[in-house]
Amino acid sequence: MYKRQYLFLTSVLFLMILMFASCKKKDNQVSISGKVINPGTNEAVGDAMVSLSSTSVQSWVYNSNFQDIASSNSNTDGTFSFKFDEQAASAYRIYIYKSNYFPNTTLINANDVTENYNSSFELIPEATITLKVKNNTPLDSADRILYKIKKGVVVCTNGCPENYLEGIGVAYDTTISCKTYGNMYFLVESNITKGSNTILRKDSICLNPFVNTELDIFY
Repeated sequence: MYKRQYLFLTSVLFLMILMFASCKKKDNQVSISGKVINPGTNEAVGDAMVSLSSTSVQSWVYNSNFQDIASSNSNTDGTFSFKFDEQAASAYRIYIYKSNYFPNTTLINANDVTENYNSSFELIPEATITLKVKNNTPLDSADRILYKIKKGVVVCTNGCPENYLEGIGVAYDTTISCKTYGNMYFLVESNITKGSNTILRKDSICLNPFVNTELDIFY
């Protein structure tokens, strides 16, 4: 009789331990979710590769290198979600990539990640701007133009005019191509001097994504 009671109590205790462990595991699950958008149009970006990684403490040793946790692709509405066991992490990293877009890397402080963390993540489409600068109505050899980008982002190292570029003479004629953000306005400011006259000129254009757009600065 005592043996049966002992077995019964042991079984009940075992079931209670299992239930407690199961509940505890559920409580220690966290979720990181979000939506990938094109900030120029606020439209969803689907089929973007999204990877989640974290720094961690293992065997009481802090590892500053990010370790992969999971990856997936965003849905057609741009959403994605990761659910995983809570970690002894100091930071999480979201990396988002899609062809013809600029990749996005976002760091998240682990203290900001509760049971359900949700945010929007921008993925900017690529575009190309081609500047054609030409002295179209020359006066003399002292003709001068100073021009630079006043609004817009360039991602290249082939002489894009983030600082003023100078053109001198009657035959100044140059072409510069730069990779930049699509769905954005691009503004180039020029100071043009011919003879005793100097004028300030501004040329702007909206850049369509995924294609090349030409901006002619003929002076």
